[in-house]
Amino acid sequence: MASRWLLAIDTSTEQAGVALFDGEELIERSWPAGRTQTASVLPRIHDMLAVPGLGIENVGAIGIARGPGTFTGLRVGLSIAKGLAIVPGRSLIAVDTLLVTATPLVAAGVATLAVLPAGRRRLVWAEFEPGEPPAPPRNTTLDELKAHLASRPPIVVAGELLPDQRAAMAEGGWPVIAGASGARRPGVLAELAWDRWQRDDVVDPVTLEPLYLHGKALGGPTGD
Repeated sequence: MASRWLLAIDTSTEQAGVALFDGEELIERSWPAGRTQTASVLPRIHDMLAVPGLGIENVGAIGIARGPGTFTGLRVGLSIAKGLAIVPGRSLIAVDTLLVTATPLVAAGVATLAVLPAGRRRLVWAEFEPGEPPAPPRNTTLDELKAHLASRPPIVVAGELLPDQRAAMAEGGWPVIAGASGARRPGVLAELAWDRWQRDDVVDPVTLEPLYLHGKALGGPTGD
């Protein structure tokens, strides 16, 4: 077994997820954690490790979704990831949350606007064009997002919104790919983190901070 497995953790929003990946085999779990991330993530990791008969000693790297996302969710995820990464020889890899949503569609050549709730009924989103660096993420209201979409060529919108926000988007002519097809999968996070691990693109657990968006600028908490 050795320490060849990567454990991925995503608590960016109330939909949490964990995954195990060794470059070929993938195990993933996703569940509506709500405000229970503190109590539910570690048991899910324990149960997932038990499926192939692994222990935490078989994990050589931790991949963490660093945000944007909700203040509490990101703090929970990073605290767990940093605690697990303290072990000597275990690497920590940080991946932006919106990239996890967009990657499957962008890999298929589809320009994608990835979106997620940021608390207080605000939305965090970014655009991803195949072959281009991602645009900086923004924190806006739903109306501001709709105004942006009306000013640009059509783009696929994918991600996680509240039910009434999805309905309002659809009424405006911008249906959001949600559910299983547009969900943010922990397995995608694991694959992205694995690729960075192989390139030794790792981060220092001591200095890593969550990526928050406050208003339209980086640096402050979005709230819950």
